[in-house]
Amino acid sequence: MNFEEKELKIILKKLKEKTGYDFSQYRQGTIKRRIAKRLWTIGVKDIQTYITILERDLNECKRLIQELTIKVSQFFRNPYVFEILNIMILPEILEIKKKQKDCMIRIWSAGCAYGEEAYSIAMLLMEHLKQKKIFNDYKISIFATDIDEKALIKAKQGIYDEEAVLEVKKKFLDKYFIYNGLYKVTDEIKQLVNFYEHDVTSQRQIAPPGGVICNYDMILCRNLLIYLSDPLQKRVISNFSKSLNPGGYLILGESEYIPKEFEEIFILKDRHGKIYQKRY
Repeated sequence: MNFEEKELKIILKKLKEKTGYDFSQYRQGTIKRRIAKRLWTIGVKDIQTYITILERDLNECKRLIQELTIKVSQFFRNPYVFEILNIMILPEILEIKKKQKDCMIRIWSAGCAYGEEAYSIAMLLMEHLKQKKIFNDYKISIFATDIDEKALIKAKQGIYDEEAVLEVKKKFLDKYFIYNGLYKVTDEIKQLVNFYEHDVTSQRQIAPPGGVICNYDMILCRNLLIYLSDPLQKRVISNFSKSLNPGGYLILGESEYIPKEFEEIFILKDRHGKIYQKRY
């Protein structure tokens, strides 16, 4: 379905008025395709009719947001990244903690979708600390955020099908999941992760509302920036840079990178894994 620029602006304005979320700086081609898909799904053939529906129906605004947000994820997606985290990044974080006599480990999974990434990092961290027999020495807080309220409800349940766990190693599958036709994340992992509704592009609230203070040791934001315009990408990276501890790590998606303006703030630690470290 084709519709004009002014009609797109009206739809995005309605969404912002009704929900507070601003999609105006997301990549317009992607937004148009997803709005068209939503119209096809509900059988609406006229864009003006749909604008009227959005005006009258808050639930339809929320359903459109669900359509506009990308939720493609699985446990330990891109295993290479998690291997590097395990053998290089987590040991470096623990060394810093030891020197600073700091027992808090804080991690943020931004754009968490159904929670697979957040639970994956929780499993990795728990396994790493237990192997070193220092798990009880640390207070771990993993914050997972998304703007899709429905996705967060599913994430909190922690129940997944077989496709979601294809990359999970057998020892993790046996230890951190309960299988009963579906795979349920164990309570010891779930209690490490806190889910919050939050917009990473926000100018008012740059970090998760439950985090209180911005002192994260690691932020994962993989395959979200590619859907944002260049100015919005820069805003998000700026938010992350303010939220990370000095020496903290930022992990982006395979085709994402730090804008040139932020190269003085971040060091590229692993090119293939798109792992950056905030300078001291």
